[in-house]
Amino acid sequence: MLAYRRLSSFHLSLFAAALLGLSGFQPSLARAGCPGEDGGSSLVTEIRGGDTLVLEDGRAVRPSSILLPRRGTEGGMERQMREQAERALADLVQGQVVYLHLDAGMRDRYGRLLAQIFVISAGERVWVQEQLLTAGYVRAISSRENRDCIAELLAAERKARESKTGNWRSGFFSVKPAHSEELLAGLSQSFEIVEGQVQSVAEVKGRTFLNFGANWRRDFTIIIPADVTKQFPPDTLPLARLKGRSMQVRGWIESFNGPSISITHPEQIELLSSDTASSP
Repeated sequence: MLAYRRLSSFHLSLFAAALLGLSGFQPSLARAGCPGEDGGSSLVTEIRGGDTLVLEDGRAVRPSSILLPRRGTEGGMERQMREQAERALADLVQGQVVYLHLDAGMRDRYGRLLAQIFVISAGERVWVQEQLLTAGYVRAISSRENRDCIAELLAAERKARESKTGNWRSGFFSVKPAHSEELLAGLSQSFEIVEGQVQSVAEVKGRTFLNFGANWRRDFTIIIPADVTKQFPPDTLPLARLKGRSMQVRGWIESFNGPSISITHPEQIELLSSDTASSP
């Protein structure tokens, strides 16, 4: 279902240790709403490419549901952000026994297992993805196959965003306004979070278009295929009811009659209440 933001604001404290070791973390547990097939456990012997865990039993595992910054150019800010995220992940798992909850789409195109990853610290189970999100080093991402845990991971990301923790202090991780069409057009092929108010809703050949401006040929648009529309909760159907609603959407920016994001599952959209929507 759609993710609805809580009405009350979060009162947060910053990470004192900034992921310099597990001692600075608060333990977190896998919730009942975040299932996954038991993938067993094994020792992490190597980390390749910054985000691929090589286990003692020979398996290669990639943490699912999080997106590290791009590597960027040498010496650039984005490269530094990527390196920070890689170090944070390594601080959590290098030389540790990890416990895996395998996602429904178990492997990526490179054959790596996709999993929610846990380690044990002070006798408690610590969720790696949640810790990286709360520290502000990565962003949450979901797919049609792997979205069971997204509500909890979005909450962790929101904590970092609202307290401007980690990479949320920079413009790279900022939520982009839907009305900034030229800015969004320049971000084609990048993963972004876009926020705005739906100005109109149109259905064309089974696809629904949520338009965020007066000119659908150049404004920012969310494109929703017919099969995805069927997955929306009843209280949002028909999708024409979303006209006038403020929302955030996350995904890869494309160019189709202006900048757009084509969604593959409803969890990419987060409806905002009027008191939590950002000002333009």
